[in-house]
Amino acid sequence: MEQIRYMTGKRNHQPGGTGIQGQHPPPVNTTIMPGEGTTLAEHGSVKEHLDVSEKHYRSFIGTNAQLFWTASADGIVENDVPLWRAYTGQSLEEVQGWGWLHAVHPEDRERVKRAWLNALANKGAYETEYRLRRYDGVYRTFSACGVPLFEQDGYLREWVGMSADITERKQLEDELQASERRFRTAFEQAAIGIAHVGFDGSWLLVNQKLCDIVGYTREELLERTFHAVLLPEDLPTAFAHSLRMISGELQTYAQEQRYVRKDESLIWVNLTVTLVRDSMGMPLYFLAVTEDITERKQAEQQRLLNQLKDQFILNVNHELRTPLTEVYGYLELLSEYQGQIDAATQVQFLQNAKEGCQELILLVNNVLDALAIAEEVRSPQREELFIAPLVRDVLAHLDPRQEETDRLRLAIPEPLTVWANGQLLRQVLRNLFANAFKYCPKPAAVVISAVLDDPRAQGTDSTPHVYISVQDTGPGIPPAELPLLFQKFVRLKRDLSGPVRGSGLGLYISKRFVEAMDGRIWVESAGIAGQGSRFCVALPCPPLYQ
Repeated sequence: MEQIRYMTGKRNHQPGGTGIQGQHPPPVNTTIMPGEGTTLAEHGSVKEHLDVSEKHYRSFIGTNAQLFWTASADGIVENDVPLWRAYTGQSLEEVQGWGWLHAVHPEDRERVKRAWLNALANKGAYETEYRLRRYDGVYRTFSACGVPLFEQDGYLREWVGMSADITERKQLEDELQASERRFRTAFEQAAIGIAHVGFDGSWLLVNQKLCDIVGYTREELLERTFHAVLLPEDLPTAFAHSLRMISGELQTYAQEQRYVRKDESLIWVNLTVTLVRDSMGMPLYFLAVTEDITERKQAEQQRLLNQLKDQFILNVNHELRTPLTEVYGYLELLSEYQGQIDAATQVQFLQNAKEGCQELILLVNNVLDALAIAEEVRSPQREELFIAPLVRDVLAHLDPRQEETDRLRLAIPEPLTVWANGQLLRQVLRNLFANAFKYCPKPAAVVISAVLDDPRAQGTDSTPHVYISVQDTGPGIPPAELPLLFQKFVRLKRDLSGPVRGSGLGLYISKRFVEAMDGRIWVESAGIAGQGSRFCVALPCPPLYQ
């Protein structure tokens, strides 16, 4: 048999240098001892086989680098470390002693040396990271760890350790850190409020813009919950949306709503909430994005108010001109044909002129009332009022052309009372009754009723109320216009060019007066001609009854 031995080529080693010349691993110097029957061709074949095997070995080490090593008790490499040599391309002589350090990146050597000396001094674990040069000159990042081995008598025998290639892991960590920095930058510098919210409503992470929007510091906000900035009436909706997202029925939702700031002022925001899940689809947290749209809302409200004012001017111009024209016309006829008109006709002309003046007074009073109502109406003086006689008194003072007893239906118990201000309630009822007679075609009935609603009969603690309703059978109100009906200067579109006159202020004034008395007013209508509308007023009962 032939004998094969390997002799690794020597490297030029300079103190403090790398000990490497060129970018290739050291060539394998193979000496073949021919035996019987060995030919030169066979010798060449063996050498080629060895070269291929060495390349495969180095390739394996280069891609699966876990380099096990040992050192003496004083930290010197004395024995062979074949995996280290195969990876770095160093010879045995170059590795021994402190020579292994020359394969470490020059910028890392001093730090690695200090870590190793510190472990030797303390006889404790050795851990560090460094860049290690591969046999082809490429540096890759390694994590090194080593531990001392002791004899039973406590004598330090040697050190064993492993250096593992963590280049891909470090690259991934660097990418994650870069991604985290980008996220933090975008998160903190965003022009909108961004927050991570837990399932219990707790703030997990908030950016500075959100703090600016709601008026809290970051620390104050993190001590509170998302519910602290929501209005009580919005909580059920937020809770329902959250459950739908957790169940998978809804991925995200967006809506315009109001927030309560720290100073208790209200702002308008556009809120978008998304549920973030992990790779397994499990819910992690809610991502809430808040955009302050208060200025936009105020601009919209101002624009609407301007439109309403413009419409109001047109309405008032029309409404004032019509009765003024009537009054002027009748007075002109009386003046021009004085002595030629019989007494009955004169009386009728004067009555018509008087009614026109009364209509003008009502219109002007409505405008003045609307202008006089402050942003918040102070709570008026209230007393116990009997509803039935009060309703009859209001009807008695209506325009005689509107009060038509034959089509009026009253359904009000005589003993029924409310806790209200007499003057304000009279004006509210006057507006509702006048509207009913204006819109209800003759001879259809107008029904005025009142009932007591006492929730205590069902075992609840709610305050008893009296419900007053005015039902007509007129054309009804289109559903799309119902939400606008109690706003200032609003009239139905059909009335702008129709024969029915008005200022668009009566229902607005009525709403403000009813709310000042702790009541509520609303309208019910399907918008179908002949079914009419039903206006309802709810007022509390007197305290003694409560």
